[in-house]
Amino acid sequence: MPPASSESTTLMIGTTTVASRDEADALARGLVESRLAACAQIDGPVTSVYHWQEKLETTAEYRLTIKFLYANATALETWLRAHHPYETPEWVAVRAEIVAEKYLSWARSNSTFLPL
Repeated sequence: MPPASSESTTLMIGTTTVASRDEADALARGLVESRLAACAQIDGPVTSVYHWQEKLETTAEYRLTIKFLYANATALETWLRAHHPYETPEWVAVRAEIVAEKYLSWARSNSTFLPL
């Protein structure tokens, strides 16, 4: 396996939401157990307001904040689409601009490195 580049091991932060705590727990555990994510945090319930099928909706949801390596972004998104209960799940991810070196090292050591 080639050495990891700094881009491939850049820390990313992604978010998604689900309707129940049990669904949030299942996604968080699956992502961390598979080592696609180093960490997943669950908040909620939060209130989401959005349009769905031409109707304004207001619902209580649980938000997952997921820390993962850039190299795992495609595999993580594929896994999430396969396991997420929503027809059109929220998935928004950004690069972490500032990360404590010890935390980044921990995240790297607790993630499967998937080469780009």
